[in-house]
Amino acid sequence: MTTRLSEELGDDVDIVLLDKADGSVFGFSKLDVMFGRTSADAVCHSYRDLVKPGVQFVQATITSIDPVARRVETNAAVFQADVMVVALGADLDPAGTPGLVEAGREFYTVDGAFATREVLDSFGGGRVIIGVTSTPFKCPPAPSETALMLHDYLVGRGLRYVRLFQ
Repeated sequence: MTTRLSEELGDDVDIVLLDKADGSVFGFSKLDVMFGRTSADAVCHSYRDLVKPGVQFVQATITSIDPVARRVETNAAVFQADVMVVALGADLDPAGTPGLVEAGREFYTVDGAFATREVLDSFGGGRVIIGVTSTPFKCPPAPSETALMLHDYLVGRGLRYVRLFQ
């Protein structure tokens, strides 16, 4: 959004991008890292590298939003705007599923997907469960995509076999 506004409006506006993270990773890219198709460095995009002229990036945690007053309070400063664009995103709570953090893996967070890469590298065979722990969930296609990609990954490692019927 900031890129588009910068390109369309140029110096006519001051744009502030607020995020508690220093960058982002597209959701599908986590699977590419998880299955060894690319590296974490290749899919992590720093906001500082992406901001255009007229865009200020502030890494801060938002503590309150007042849409009527068009005011945003953060742990760094207070920001006032003529127009606000709010993208809330989704926070995940893997600890909300008993046993998941202690004995399982999740692939919805960046850290979880990247850590699962190491688990898959050392996986020598056995059963795999891809579970949906509750609804609604962040990306409905992800469990199916993961199952299909995991199948291909395990076939490629010789840990799963494709049976062809004639």
